[in-house]
Amino acid sequence: MFAVSDEGSAGETIVNAAYASAKAKALWPIDPVSLGVALDGERMTSAGEVPIGPPEYEDLSDAAAGRLLLTTNVGVRVNARLTQQLPEFAVTEKSANDKPWLDNVFAAFEPFLHTPDGQPRPLTVRLSVDPNAPIKSLKGVVSKLEAGRKEGKIGPVEIHQLSVLVAFEDRITDDEIGVTERIMQLAVDAGIRELAVDGDLREPARRRLGIQSLLNILDPEHLRRLLQLSRQLGIRLTYRYHVDVETAARTIWTGLHTARTNGFSAGKYGLMPMTLEEQGAVIEMITGWTADWTAIPAFYVDTPLLTAEDVYDDTRCKDAAKLWLKTARGAGAKLVLFDSPDRVNPRRLIRQANVANDIGVLTFSDIEEIVAYAKELGISILWSGGITSRQAFELAKRKVFGIFSTSSTAAKIAVTAPFVDDPRLAAENEPTDFGVRRIHAIIQGGFLSVAVGNRGKALAKSIADSSERLLAAEQDQAQSSAELNNLNVELLRGWQLLSEVRTRQNTSIPSRATVPVPADAVRVFRGRKNGRVKRSVFIEKLRTVFMPMTVQMQRLFGLTAYLPAVLPETKSEGMPDEIALVFYQTQEAYHEAKRCVGGR
Repeated sequence: MFAVSDEGSAGETIVNAAYASAKAKALWPIDPVSLGVALDGERMTSAGEVPIGPPEYEDLSDAAAGRLLLTTNVGVRVNARLTQQLPEFAVTEKSANDKPWLDNVFAAFEPFLHTPDGQPRPLTVRLSVDPNAPIKSLKGVVSKLEAGRKEGKIGPVEIHQLSVLVAFEDRITDDEIGVTERIMQLAVDAGIRELAVDGDLREPARRRLGIQSLLNILDPEHLRRLLQLSRQLGIRLTYRYHVDVETAARTIWTGLHTARTNGFSAGKYGLMPMTLEEQGAVIEMITGWTADWTAIPAFYVDTPLLTAEDVYDDTRCKDAAKLWLKTARGAGAKLVLFDSPDRVNPRRLIRQANVANDIGVLTFSDIEEIVAYAKELGISILWSGGITSRQAFELAKRKVFGIFSTSSTAAKIAVTAPFVDDPRLAAENEPTDFGVRRIHAIIQGGFLSVAVGNRGKALAKSIADSSERLLAAEQDQAQSSAELNNLNVELLRGWQLLSEVRTRQNTSIPSRATVPVPADAVRVFRGRKNGRVKRSVFIEKLRTVFMPMTVQMQRLFGLTAYLPAVLPETKSEGMPDEIALVFYQTQEAYHEAKRCVGGR
């Protein structure tokens, strides 16, 4: 798929350029899905990509008129709201023997203990410790509160919990990190398993109206150090404030629903400023609410990924991408976007070789590894983020699912009326007819130079060579125009050959085609009935729960076939009661499945 972004003014130009392509001519008559070109709705301000509204929806819909797929990004950032702050009680050396203070803590739990339905509601109360004078009697305070729990003033420990809070007034530096580590140890010694931290906002958080959780107050190096210690001590490290995930998911849904009701084929959505665990929860909700439509969550390579146990910056982007993909797939996503939208510290998706001070993030080697991993998971990736024409060609050679490339198709124009109030916008990018046709041809060239290689090596080489000549002529308009015409001739032949091959394949295979299975990717399952369970109950549980849930859950993690059988009651002694052959795409897919909750 090839997508070009615009707010609507160049919509007709993009449509006409798409239908002037070699692919459209070779496969005519052609539908929008087979053409594989999308008109992507976006408003590009000096601060980056922002959502479109009624005027843009109308202009884009009129331009596409059913001839192209329509997509849009409903927001790079989530409209994040914070949940109400948890109860906080300042702890002093006297608190353990201060009855009014203890009664106030118990009173905070009371409405969560005695609820209308009689079932206790979860609540965490935070014991605030002065970082300048951390008390040594925290253990004594906790002992008094735990005594109150035994008296029924606090609910069960798994429902009503205590946490320690340390809040710094100024920016957190090395000195404050040392204090935090000491307080973390005090909390563990007192039997508390959570430490909340707060401090002055970092500059990256101020400039972006907030970022992910603890990264608002801790730089990645300091946070990584604290997370490592928290793992060693078995204590959870958290931020003082928490995003309302349920509400955030609903605000995303409203944007997606708007796109859907306007006839768009898909909607992309960003998940900043959420942690990985929060993102997974939102993706699962959105996927459930849009099961019969295409909602596309986004991973941003220019943004640190924060998990409950680690923080991944751009130097570990490949690892972060794989971890995020596993989470997104486990939450039900099948199509995702990789992009680099940040404008505070601008980056590009892909590194350029031999370019000084390059701002790209991923290498092509990284991308190949990520794509292979995504294939194992059963998830497809759309790629965006300042992709050059050369990079688009290389991505297409790797047969990636889709490429968004707008800057390479556009020319600079004067700022138009809708953006006249943007104080930092000097010019706009407007896709041109030649720009769209050129990049589309380059992408077709990259794909076909690989796709027809088995059937027409000479043609594949000719397409690759012609594509290279078009790329080399980028700075020469007249030469580029001539080379584009030459490439289109070769592309026409390539699409015709590919179409003939696929037509022969479709007519020569009357039934479903077989798929080779790696020998080490098939597991033999043997299950034995618990002796206390009746056979009828055992069979019913297998039929209604175990077997259907295996398919429902494991298909998200690479399950390709599941062949179960129940042995007859007259089986020989020592034989299992149930057996199955369980097929995965690869053995690694099976091992990866066990890392996810659904897989386990």
